[in-house]
Amino acid sequence: MPQTYEYVFNGYNAYVIRPDKPNGKWIWKTEFFTAFDQAERKLLDMGYTRVYYQISDKYGSFNAVRLMHNFYFDVINRFNLDERCYLFGFSRGGLYAYNFTLFYPECVEKIYFDAPVLDMRTWPKEGMIERVQAINEYGLTPDAYETFNGQPVNYFDEFFSHMKHILLIAGLKDEEVDFEQNSGKMIEYCKKNNIYIQTILKPEGKHHPHSLEDVTPIIEFIER
Repeated sequence: MPQTYEYVFNGYNAYVIRPDKPNGKWIWKTEFFTAFDQAERKLLDMGYTRVYYQISDKYGSFNAVRLMHNFYFDVINRFNLDERCYLFGFSRGGLYAYNFTLFYPECVEKIYFDAPVLDMRTWPKEGMIERVQAINEYGLTPDAYETFNGQPVNYFDEFFSHMKHILLIAGLKDEEVDFEQNSGKMIEYCKKNNIYIQTILKPEGKHHPHSLEDVTPIIEFIER
C-alpha cells in the first residue's frame, strides 16, 4: 500500500507518495499534484515516487527556483531518491519545470510538458488575479511586465543546450494558454534548429482535460 507523507519545508507544504517497492526514480509534478494524474498513478504502481512542493502563485520566479533547489536536496536525501528527477509541468507548472531545468539541468532526467505556459504575456490574461500575482512576484510594474524578456520563450538557446528528453502534449485549440504563443513557439524553435522533441498534439484539444485518455505514450516516454 503506498504511503503519503506531508511535511513543511521552508514554510511551504511538501507531499510525497511512496510506492510499496520504491525504485529510487521520482516524478516531481510542479503544479496541480493530483489533477489529471492517470500517468503518475500508473508510474507509482511501477515503483516511482510522486513528489509535490506547494509553492503556488510564484509562477516559476527566481525565488521559486531557489526554493525548489533547496527542496530538491531535502527530498532526495529524506527519501533516498535518485539525483535526477522526472519533471511534469502542467499549465503554469510549465514555468516551474522550465526554469528549474534552466538553472539546474543536472537535477533533471526528463521533462513532460502539458499545455505549458511559456510566455506570461499571454497568460495570465489582463484582469485576472493571477496576472497581479505574477507582476508582484517578479517585482515588475504592469508596463514592465509587457516587455519583460525573462520569459521561457526568450531562453530557448540556453534551455535546449542542455539537450534534455522532452515530451510536449498540447491542444491546438487551447482557449486559456494560447498554443501558437506558447507550445507552438517551442515546436517552431526545435524544427528550425533540428532539435528533436516528442510531441502529441490534439487537433480539437482545449486546455482541459490535460494528459491523454490512454497514457501509454507518457509511460513509454518515461521508461525508455
